[in-house]
Amino acid sequence: DAAGNVSADSNSVSVTTLAPVVDTTAPTAPTLSASGTTQTTTNLSWSGATDNVGVTGYDVLRNGVVIGSTTTATTFAVTGLTASTTYTFNVRAKDAAGNISANSNTVSVTTSAVTITYCTATATNTNDERIQRVQLGTINNASTGTAGYENFTSISTNLVRGTSNTITITPLWTGTVYSEAYRVYIDYNRDGDFADSGESVYSRAATTSASVSGTFTIPTAAALGSTRMRVIMRYNTTPTTSCGSFTYGQVEDYTVNITATAKFDTSNELTFNVYPNPVKGDVLNIANIEGQSTYKIYNLMGQQISAGKVEENGVFVGSLAAGTYMIEVSDQNSSAVKRFIKQ
Repeated sequence: DAAGNVSADSNSVSVTTLAPVVDTTAPTAPTLSASGTTQTTTNLSWSGATDNVGVTGYDVLRNGVVIGSTTTATTFAVTGLTASTTYTFNVRAKDAAGNISANSNTVSVTTSAVTITYCTATATNTNDERIQRVQLGTINNASTGTAGYENFTSISTNLVRGTSNTITITPLWTGTVYSEAYRVYIDYNRDGDFADSGESVYSRAATTSASVSGTFTIPTAAALGSTRMRVIMRYNTTPTTSCGSFTYGQVEDYTVNITATAKFDTSNELTFNVYPNPVKGDVLNIANIEGQSTYKIYNLMGQQISAGKVEENGVFVGSLAAGTYMIEVSDQNSSAVKRFIKQ
């Protein structure tokens, strides 16, 4: 009171504070999409993730591995991809308590192929002489066309880095046997020309031989993958350039696939067939296999792009871009490789 007197203490009241609320609720899964895919990039965007408290960030996964994160952003630019390759992407949401959502829907993205344009080369007259056959590796082409330039890039063979190879060229004369000279080029660095050091792999001065052969070694630094080989036969004069036109002879282009090892040799024990080839639908059928088998699919750069079990004698290829691939099928005892085309 005013005199300073103090009452006795009131009754005691016991208070127990509430335990802290622990957030154990994970965010919902986002909905993912991709757009603007190029040879080396794609753009991801997503929506739909919610949380009882709040979403604080997202993880981005490529082929099941986290490659980046965002905080509030719901877009992610993916870079450093490889051309003609299929990737899978997911996104998952996170909250402040460390809860992580289930993965989003899976988005499959196939990067576009590298487009390379080569210079033109041709002879203007094949009436008297032209190329009859080209042999290299598994190429054995009876090239009896009469055009000054023949495009045989649908025909290919595998060449292994560091190995020696022999090419044989057989001329065809319609009457008089003339002296023919030859040159072969390979675009080892896949830059669209044959002008780099070492890309002239074989030459032969004018001769009337019924065929000519020469050996060359694939450089250990040659770019892996599919590239162009140009074969030129010219009357009496050794070709000095891979481009342009000349009068008598012929030019032919082929495809060679540079590999790091002989991975794609088909001399293994296992025998199987693939059909339809080319395959236009989603399933590549595998015939003549027994028991459980697995598969691996490679692009022509030797990169594995998918793998799994052969189910009901078929393999899903619906996510592959149009192009040429190698499929390796294995059972418990052996394996073998076949080439197929996806349209």
